[in-house]
Amino acid sequence: MKDNVIYNAGSMFTEAQWNQRKMEGKKLREMFPSFEIHNPVDFDSNQVERPTNTFIFEQDYNGLTDSKFVIFEIDGWDSGTHMEFGLMVEQAINNPNKYLLPIVSDFRVKQGILEGEFPGFGINEMFSGAFHYEKLNKGDVPQMIVCESHEKAREAIKAICDNDTKNFRDRFDIKDIYKKNN
Repeated sequence: MKDNVIYNAGSMFTEAQWNQRKMEGKKLREMFPSFEIHNPVDFDSNQVERPTNTFIFEQDYNGLTDSKFVIFEIDGWDSGTHMEFGLMVEQAINNPNKYLLPIVSDFRVKQGILEGEFPGFGINEMFSGAFHYEKLNKGDVPQMIVCESHEKAREAIKAICDNDTKNFRDRFDIKDIYKKNN
């Protein structure tokens, strides 16, 4: 793992997803000019000839493993991103210097849950369980930082790099949005 590498994981198969990932990569490069940015939408293998599945796995796995920070678009239903998330949870459990930043940007999350009704949104319990996994949720700056947007994920990474950690969880981590105050 290298300290100055960020990996941007997310769906990139529709025009909207492709454009979103391109914009995110541009913003990451602007905000972190001295960092190596792994943004699969920009990989040569996704520009021309179709690579083998093994090549895709190896390229993505190596990029993920090299990265200190990994941003995930969790709102989508991309099985590749979900696999990347699982692989990186395992790596982060075994490496206290690896940070995972899943993005949950569905606006309905902030609207809350209506008592007596099923929520109109959802994240699989394996994901939300990982969000709260004790080994990744220690200290003032947890390794698992659930963000409401890609912008917030970028700001959280910058805060970690700048050691600007005062009220870090309140500023960036939304995983406890439904926690009752006793």
